[in-house]
Amino acid sequence: MKDLQVPEFKTYEEEAAFWDNLDTADFMEDDGEWFLFDTPRKRAIRVAILPEIAHELMQSAHAQGVSIETLVNVVLIERVKRSAGTSLLSG
Repeated sequence: MKDLQVPEFKTYEEEAAFWDNLDTADFMEDDGEWFLFDTPRKRAIRVAILPEIAHELMQSAHAQGVSIETLVNVVLIERVKRSAGTSLLSG
């Protein structure tokens, strides 16, 4: 890592050109920490839905003023809550 030496500038244009062309990577400590971000490990997944079911969901979502994604998530959450303690597939 180098120390940044900022020269004296005669004009604003000269200073702007200096900063515009400066690669700051040379002045950053490469300890591997500065570029790490704590991100959630959760990801959305895609599921194929039969066309006739998708059509009904779209109509229902439109009538409720929500997206189909929101409606599907609400329906699934309600189903999971109802099925708490039992298998989701057991109805």
